[in-house]
Amino acid sequence: MRTRREILSGFAAMPFLAATSRTAIAQTYPERPVRIIVPFAAGGSLDGAPRIVAQNINTRTGWPIVIENRVGGGGQVGTMAGKQAAPDGYTLTAINGVSHGSALALRKDLGYDPVNDFVPIILLAAAPLVLLVRSEIGVKSLDQFIDYLKKNAGKLNYGSGGVGTQHHLAVAMLFDQTRLPKDIAAHVPYQGLALAINDLISGNVQFMISSVGPAWQHVASGKLTPLAVTSPKRIAQLKDLPTMAELGLKDFEMLAWSGLAGPVGTPPEIVSRWNAEANIALKDESVKKQLANFDYETYGGTPEDFRQYILQEQKRYLKLGTSTGLLQQK
Repeated sequence: MRTRREILSGFAAMPFLAATSRTAIAQTYPERPVRIIVPFAAGGSLDGAPRIVAQNINTRTGWPIVIENRVGGGGQVGTMAGKQAAPDGYTLTAINGVSHGSALALRKDLGYDPVNDFVPIILLAAAPLVLLVRSEIGVKSLDQFIDYLKKNAGKLNYGSGGVGTQHHLAVAMLFDQTRLPKDIAAHVPYQGLALAINDLISGNVQFMISSVGPAWQHVASGKLTPLAVTSPKRIAQLKDLPTMAELGLKDFEMLAWSGLAGPVGTPPEIVSRWNAEANIALKDESVKKQLANFDYETYGGTPEDFRQYILQEQKRYLKLGTSTGLLQQK
């Protein structure tokens, strides 16, 4: 029969044994391919960042990594699959400014909790948006544009890559913060940003808030006039263009971002390994150059940095959805 001292000694050893086991798992990980679920189609910016970083990690470490595009429901299908995956470090999710940001402005019940159902790993990259108007309108500043909207209430259209996209919600935020009626201009959603920009060039819509890259050639040609960026600081491509905050809209910030997360319960040792490898990748000049093709600026940082960022996004979009009346309770 074991003595009380032997029993207590056994309990005392258990944390050490658990820690040793976790360390061993982390050292041998991964023993099979790691799947990264991307909730959007291949080829776009929301696919680009995780794919580029995964390729770098695979090349450096030999880790077998598979990108799985699970499209549908505006990102909900893939995100739900990531939430429901086994928390063993072999399924990660490419979360982004739609799944864990702008979706919160439209629905309270997403089927997942952006904060509590996922373990954040790293914020990979983020891209600004820019307010663009057709040059023939003749406005050169945000103030002039607001005046033009007021004088032409109900006569203008604005485009977006779809209902609930950040392009759509950025205009909603602009109207909200400048105290303009939400119906002062008509929203025309498209199946993707490229179609929206084409109609902006053709004149079917008169303005939009867009990603920079797809519209860059039309800005350079003089067909479109950029008025402000939605990022907290100016961007290199348009360094003379002010931010919305500089123009007096202090709470205006909207970025298209991409990051990695695991389902809740993912071992912290594996989270740390992924965070370390991704941070190394984001310092690689080739990775930076590839991400810049999607307008992305690299970020990185700790899992806790990313968690705080997601909490800020949640707060920002819930506030926007409530103040604009876009937020549905079910």
